[in-house]
Amino acid sequence: RLLRDLADIKPERRTARFVCVLALADAEGIREEFSGVAPGMILEAPRGAGGFGYDPLFLDPATNRTFAELTREEKLMRSHRGKALFDFLEWLTA
Repeated sequence: RLLRDLADIKPERRTARFVCVLALADAEGIREEFSGVAPGMILEAPRGAGGFGYDPLFLDPATNRTFAELTREEKLMRSHRGKALFDFLEWLTA
């Protein structure tokens, strides 16, 4: 459906981003929030066999590969979830 909805959209207008927000909460409420953003572009056709969901369509401009083409370790370093998780771990160990 995504590709069908974007069929008439020029490549330079197919910007996208994944966003992740983690919240640490206890009985008193939210203590801290951590966020990560992964900017990218939506391709016209899928590439790669890894990942899930939109990964084969989501091009990471820094690597010129889709999230489905990255190794698990590369995706962790580039993804919105990885960025939020690393911020959380940094806070946790500080």
